[in-house]
Amino acid sequence: MRDGASEMDAMVAQLRALPGMVERAAPDIARALDDELRANIARGVGPDGTPWKPTKDGTAPLANAGKALSTRAVGTVVLARLDGVEARHHLGAIRGSSKENWLARPILPSNKIPAPVAKAIKTILTEEFEETTGGAP
Repeated sequence: MRDGASEMDAMVAQLRALPGMVERAAPDIARALDDELRANIARGVGPDGTPWKPTKDGTAPLANAGKALSTRAVGTVVLARLDGVEARHHLGAIRGSSKENWLARPILPSNKIPAPVAKAIKTILTEEFEETTGGAP
């Protein structure tokens, strides 16, 4: 059984570990974001769930967009990046379109965090907090 001083030392150590909690959780958050974005691509929808407009020939657009997606954590920041033509589709700046006729097929969230990702972030941070504090509420 611990005495009061060792209990206090353990609590202080847990509190000192809290500032690094987000950085430790960031790679898991990046994986959750990547999973959600790839699921959206497979379903042919944007980050808010809005279906993408089909191609001129009626097929599903951007079926291979997952190859252009990279997601990673850098410190406490989660970065999602698109390369190539998929980045232009995300912005609506596709070849042959005048700026007035741009058709965007958003892939990356730009306004708010999608609900499934927000839920995953909450779960991941809760688990990291509990691990850091030994399950303390």
